[in-house]
Amino acid sequence: MKELYYIFAILVIGVPVVFIARTLILVYIDRRTVFKLCHILFPRGERQQNEVLEGISELTRGRFAKDDMLDYYLKIKGLQIIDLHAVGDFGIHRYLMKPTRIRLNYFEQVKFYEKYLNYPQAIGQNAVEEAKAEG
Repeated sequence: MKELYYIFAILVIGVPVVFIARTLILVYIDRRTVFKLCHILFPRGERQQNEVLEGISELTRGRFAKDDMLDYYLKIKGLQIIDLHAVGDFGIHRYLMKPTRIRLNYFEQVKFYEKYLNYPQAIGQNAVEEAKAEG
């Protein structure tokens, strides 16, 4: 009977610990992936990133937080330029396949696509090799 209590105690303590550890690992993977994607999509650094985010903020009239706009840009632009079949990075694939945190209305989407989907990247930069080098 005592063994049953031990098993129950291990389950009561172990399951939440495993769940919390898994959640923390996935948060770490997402943060690392955002860092990698920022280096790929903003080759000129943080200044370029701030320009893009300010442009999106103007486009949406400041409705969204900076992190949400960055998430939207990284996922939409990332899906455009990164070949998910060639990139072996689990984090990038997982991050890009998750839905964006925000939704733009139709007119905002049209302006976003017109302005940013043809946004130039660094000449000669290979997104696949860049992602492998970071990993």
